[in-house]
Amino acid sequence: MGHLSLSGTESGLGEGRAWILWICDQGLCLWPNPTEGPRRVPQKDPAVLEKGSCPSAPALPRPLPAPRAALGKGCRVTSAGALVSLGNLAFSRTPGTAQRPPEPSALPPARGLRNLQAQAVPILPLGLAPDTFDDAYVGCAEEMEEKAAPLLKAEMAHHALLRESWEAAQEAWEDRHRGLTLPPGFKAQNGIAIMVYTNSSNTLYWKLNQAVRTGGGSRELYMRHFPFKALHFYLIRALQLLRGGGGCSTGPGEVVFRGVGSLRFEPKRLGDSVRLGQFASSSLDKAVACRFGNATLFSLTTCFGAPIQAFSVFPKEHEVLIPPHEVFLVTRFSQDGAQSLVTLWSYNQTCSHFNCAYLGGEKRRGCVSAPGALGTGDLHMKKRRLQQP
Repeated sequence: MGHLSLSGTESGLGEGRAWILWICDQGLCLWPNPTEGPRRVPQKDPAVLEKGSCPSAPALPRPLPAPRAALGKGCRVTSAGALVSLGNLAFSRTPGTAQRPPEPSALPPARGLRNLQAQAVPILPLGLAPDTFDDAYVGCAEEMEEKAAPLLKAEMAHHALLRESWEAAQEAWEDRHRGLTLPPGFKAQNGIAIMVYTNSSNTLYWKLNQAVRTGGGSRELYMRHFPFKALHFYLIRALQLLRGGGGCSTGPGEVVFRGVGSLRFEPKRLGDSVRLGQFASSSLDKAVACRFGNATLFSLTTCFGAPIQAFSVFPKEHEVLIPPHEVFLVTRFSQDGAQSLVTLWSYNQTCSHFNCAYLGGEKRRGCVSAPGALGTGDLHMKKRRLQQP
């Protein structure tokens, strides 16, 4: 099976068309839509779009099934995709309440889902989010633990909302943590950080994500202007400890959904590698995600997102929190009027420009993966091999 080049209108990203991508050892396999027969593929598409619960939109296709069952003999899922740029985008947070703070965009608040669907919403490209502060603290977690406590105290002294949010969550944690089974190394500060983030009664979660999306230009920018260094560390460590370091190597990924109400995200092409570039709230329940908008509805298989229902201020939202540095493959994309439906499949890889920045680590030119995962150079090499005849 030869490589199929995807560009412009040939990429299948046209209005009202649903495209499905398989990455096989022979090359890229592409279906034009769920009702047509497979193109240059030895079997019919096993995943069919079904009518879903989101108003005026079909359900997202199921994530890629297990390779042998889905693709048949001689066609296995491998890595491919060009790394592209995301820029400073504003994602809305999925779980919350009906009275949550305004989303990070210049749009006026939507007056119900039907009115929102009728509005013209901005279309923004998905990509690798190069300006994200994406530190994963690999190899320096113990040293950062020593620095984080006095750092948090200093940051709370200069940020009233952080201080108020942390103190409220700390008080709630005293009741919440009783009866919880916590992984080794999980500290009270990690649980409090999750409770701070999930409390959408104030705007701290939005301010944190705004800082994460734009704070990765340089180490100097991070040191001078990133006001949530301790909170970022505690939250990243919480997800690492809850999920475990092996990603999908130690178990299956979580299939989750994320609704965005005020922005319409679109991939440049199928097969691209993307990061969400912030702490991304998602839900195991698609109906929950749909409640928070479907200008864009993501279906994701995540290997590093951690279930935080037990810690969340809103446990009924079945929330899974995805870290900023997880890398995904764009496997499907479709449009239905003003809605984008995007399916992302984790590479079982994280990728960071920063590591241990607070302790002196400078920003690296390339995005470097955590130990034991494919690096971006490996991704490019695999793509070149796929493109060879």
